[in-house]
Amino acid sequence: MCFVPLDRMTTPALLLRPLASADAPELFDQMLGDADTMRDLPLARHTRVQDTAAFIDEALRGWQNGTLIRYALECRDTRRLTALIELKPALPRVEIGVIISRAGGARRRRAGVLALQQLIDWLIEQPGVYRVFACCAVDGLAHSVMERLGFVHEATLKNYEARPNRGLLAADSYLYTLTRAAPVPPPAPNRGVAWLRSTMRWELAEA
Repeated sequence: MCFVPLDRMTTPALLLRPLASADAPELFDQMLGDADTMRDLPLARHTRVQDTAAFIDEALRGWQNGTLIRYALECRDTRRLTALIELKPALPRVEIGVIISRAGGARRRRAGVLALQQLIDWLIEQPGVYRVFACCAVDGLAHSVMERLGFVHEATLKNYEARPNRGLLAADSYLYTLTRAAPVPPPAPNRGVAWLRSTMRWELAEA
């Protein structure tokens, strides 16, 4: 079964859509090149807009084969980017990653969290998806958002990810998960019982 990504989604404040090549300068300025935004992430901060252009090209290739889906969250009023959302499907699980711009204040961040909730609600109901998970720094700010989104803290992973923007070769991460029950297949027929029943019917017919 292949994962079929959502093409776009709208909320009262935001538009979720695939990244486009034209997003590179703003994505660099708002998120991937910003030291504070990238501080706790396992992705090294971009130092040139060309790095961000290559990041978008990677996403465009990943969209074609369904292995890497990257969305932009865009303000519907200003057309400014507010967040980046990444999905890595490997059914029955999908890993999700989120970068929220620090520009624009708390109101913009709240709108981003609401849009993220809508996407996650859609995601966990998709055919073949039974586990959505995310990892975040134990001393960062993201884990409080994960709990608000309904994720459960499943484990603490020791030395799980590098934190290149803090000079850490390995650091601990929280593992957060959201799951739904998988269908249970019907029991396989008992071949021994089936053979016994057919034999008994044959013997009765001969009697």
